[in-house]
Amino acid sequence: MFKVIFTDLDGTLLDERYRCDKALNVIGKLKELKIPIIFVSAKTRYEQEVFRKALGIDDPFVVEDGSAIYVPKGYFDNLKNFKRKIKYDKRNGYDTLILGVPFEEIRVAIEEVMRKFHVRCYSCMSVEEVAKVTGLSLDMAELAMRREFSEVIVEADERALELLGERFNVKVGGRFFHVYGKGANKGKAVRILTELYREKFGDVLTVGIGNSYTDLEMLKVVDVPALVRNRDGWIDVDFDVYRARGIATQGWIEVVKKFVLR
Repeated sequence: MFKVIFTDLDGTLLDERYRCDKALNVIGKLKELKIPIIFVSAKTRYEQEVFRKALGIDDPFVVEDGSAIYVPKGYFDNLKNFKRKIKYDKRNGYDTLILGVPFEEIRVAIEEVMRKFHVRCYSCMSVEEVAKVTGLSLDMAELAMRREFSEVIVEADERALELLGERFNVKVGGRFFHVYGKGANKGKAVRILTELYREKFGDVLTVGIGNSYTDLEMLKVVDVPALVRNRDGWIDVDFDVYRARGIATQGWIEVVKKFVLR
């Protein structure tokens, strides 16, 4: 059976220092076995490319909470079937399936709301401010601000979030609010990739690993949904999931060893 891992990054594969050193041996084994590791994250393409390069991963990846799927050229022969159903674009060497809306549309809506209510978001902050509230380095904070399909709100009046929620998805991530197109979510992106893998390989087992509420849609559509533990425990879910005892990276390793490398 062909296996595929769909994984969140922050607080799941990556620890609180945005590192995954403890998982390097496991990732190496997965690469030897040619098991795809699909990042499904709120992070931008630019951020994810840093980790993809560092870890030597060249599989498709999902950015900004399911807003777009980036597929290396030639990875799927059957991708043309989806080009007819979903907005398709060629961006920086990728075949790209776009499920969300352009960042500019979201930014205009936020500016309208900001005229009456308090909103503090990445695009109205300096790189230094984003680095301070996230714990990212200045270089990574700059990449986090290069958003294509979503915005991150650090703080806002409740009414502002309600108004934005009428037009967009407004979801609580690990610490902040994520604003992105209503046609996008991690589950939809994972379903599309799963279909592509099944058309290519036939019998496919999908494993999803996350830690926050923005991961729920992804976990609902995989064969094996798993949560890693946060410092204060696991998030509440209303469906069956495996709860790893380890926090972040350690929990990620636990899930992979139990369901993929067994």
